[in-house]
Amino acid sequence: MFPSPSERAQRRAGGAPEALPTLAWAEVPKMSAAQARHLTTLATGRYGFELQTLMERAGESLAGLAAHLAPDGPVLVVAGRGHNGGVGLAAAHCLARARRAVWVVPTHEAENYSGVPKELLERLAELPNVRLRSSLPKMKFSCALDAAVGMRLEGPPRGRTLDVITVLNNLGCKVLSLDVPTGLAADSGEVPGDVVRASATLALALPKPGTPPGGVVGDLYLASFDLPEALFHDVGLEPFVAPSPWARIV
Repeated sequence: MFPSPSERAQRRAGGAPEALPTLAWAEVPKMSAAQARHLTTLATGRYGFELQTLMERAGESLAGLAAHLAPDGPVLVVAGRGHNGGVGLAAAHCLARARRAVWVVPTHEAENYSGVPKELLERLAELPNVRLRSSLPKMKFSCALDAAVGMRLEGPPRGRTLDVITVLNNLGCKVLSLDVPTGLAADSGEVPGDVVRASATLALALPKPGTPPGGVVGDLYLASFDLPEALFHDVGLEPFVAPSPWARIV
């Protein structure tokens, strides 16, 4: 049995071990963006996982690593309207339940969100220590979570996404990206325009080929994700079990 979302949130967002295990980049399998999308489709279809459950579990990992890297102080969460943004919003819930002050800035108007991200956004509006803002606030944060675009980058960032990148790069605090810093191509590592210069990046399930540690990726971490081995086989990958709750890839 998996721990309940609240138990996992308290365990991960409330703190983390002082030292994390390390893994060598060359020895860890890589998962392409297409494989990651296929994995999610199979997990919620053939294997019966609820999308909300997957997002909440991933959000707990993201929130916990944020708490490990920045144990106190306000947190900014920039969240898109896709799966990446949904995980960012789930992380905001975890941090808020751990009594952190959280500012959430959606990258689109609220009416453009649907499904689980929309539900999470609506629930966040009810929490007293969460502030929803339509623009990026000018204040000091201990940490910012970049969950704006993820693996679905299409060409150079423009408009609102470009504004987000500019602000995140000038906050003067730790920036933790989810899976891929916004503006970086997940498979190739190409940067077609501006890109978030992350302090750290958290890979879910497996790292993406274009995200070796260093550069705009910063320190690279891998979250254990408790998925069936057969699911990895189904997308053409060998199962890989990361140390819990995270490992650092060097």
